[in-house]
Order: sequence, then C-alpha cells, then structure tokens
Amino acid sequence: MKDIDIKWIQSEYQSYVAEVTDKNNDIDWDKLIELLCISGDWTRQGAEILVTIVQDYGSFILKNALALALATNIEDGKLRL
Repeated sequence: MKDIDIKWIQSEYQSYVAEVTDKNNDIDWDKLIELLCISGDWTRQGAEILVTIVQDYGSFILKNALALALATNIEDGKLRL
C-alpha cells in the first residue's frame, strides 16, 4: 500500500470542528456527527464510531494504528465501515 497523506482530510475535518465549536472551545459532538454525515459522506453509524474512537483513544494511539494498518496493508478492516 502506498503512503497516505492525511493533511487534506485533516484540514477538512478541522473546518468541520470549527463549525461545531462554541466560543468556549466546546465541541458539539452530535453536530459534528451530523456534519460528517452531510458534508463528509459518512453513514450515521460510521460517523458515530469515528467520533467514539477519537474520544476514547486520541491521536497518539490512532497515529500508531494508522501506521500499523498501512504496514499490514489493511485498508477497510473487518467491519468495512
């Protein structure tokens, strides 16, 4: 599997987060899920799982999971969400 550049999607998601963040820097996670479905073309289930994974694990473990998924050539995984 070739290297994956995530900068473009990170930028897209940063704009989503900016849209659903209030003046106190609190993220409305339900609105973010809706925005992922509408603008990001995620299914509701996929968006909910994505947000849960982010909230539960954070970037440290997820960057390592991405690196391991790339090293093992696993793109969609068993769940195919």
